[in-house]
Amino acid sequence: MTRILLYLILFGLWQFEINAKELNQFEKTSIAYAEVIGDIALGNVAFSIMNERCKTTFKNSSEFLLETDYYLRKNTGYTFNEFVEFMGYETETENFANQLVSEVIQQNGGCNTAPLEHWAKFVKKHNEENNLKFLRGNDILFGLPKIIRSDLEIKRAFKNKLKDYKRLPYQELFDLASALEHGSYSYSMFGLSHSLTIDKSKAIELWKYAIEKFNNPEAYYYIGILLQKNSRADAFNAFEQSAKQGYKYGEIWLGTYYACNKDSIKAKYWLNIAKEGAKDPDYIDDIYAEIGELGMPTNCMDGWVY
Repeated sequence: MTRILLYLILFGLWQFEINAKELNQFEKTSIAYAEVIGDIALGNVAFSIMNERCKTTFKNSSEFLLETDYYLRKNTGYTFNEFVEFMGYETETENFANQLVSEVIQQNGGCNTAPLEHWAKFVKKHNEENNLKFLRGNDILFGLPKIIRSDLEIKRAFKNKLKDYKRLPYQELFDLASALEHGSYSYSMFGLSHSLTIDKSKAIELWKYAIEKFNNPEAYYYIGILLQKNSRADAFNAFEQSAKQGYKYGEIWLGTYYACNKDSIKAKYWLNIAKEGAKDPDYIDDIYAEIGELGMPTNCMDGWVY
């Protein structure tokens, strides 16, 4: 399989003369993307061919494919299908996938279920542990021809994503909920709309689902932000949950809240927790300095944090 993938990558993707000169950073990143997306595309086609030949039902999960598409859009500006089409190796992929499937069937003595399932699990595990890890690493690829998307196209994409939000990765849920809060949506690297209808109730629905599916305390924090104008009690409960479950900004908020309300013991407790492993511990020291000089942080108003 590795030999086939390597040949696919070097077949002519991007038209680089990789043996003639030292690669620049754009070329290195481009080849890395070609390898990852070519790998995934080859696996998709191989699964389809294997299913046809051996009556199996192998496929990559929809969650994996949606997350792949999301990070590819954010990092390159291209959807998965657009990237595959841009590289222009559909025929070569089909040929190599047929060769790969033939080799797998031959090596395993035919369409034996157990060995083929082991092969499919290997492909899926490789996708999750290597290809998706690469895409999540946010190695941005600048320099490809830009795909121009109209405001209408972006709004249509947003509507479709929103309709299907329960199948999306957490980070895309984050983007949709934020768009519903602010009216601005970034579909891809260069695809942005500032004219969405704000719907904070729908945003809260998405954040609640993010908690249910991903158990991410960050979602509680953003629920708190959305609730605070209408119900401080409900907002406080959300902020408190985000802090108790380890979200740094929730810890900072809660510590600041107690400082605003002159509860120095609880304020110190939560601010100290937030400071442990914080990326910007000086920020928390600034809060302590404000408390020392003014008696409370500067972002307090009527016992609330702003």
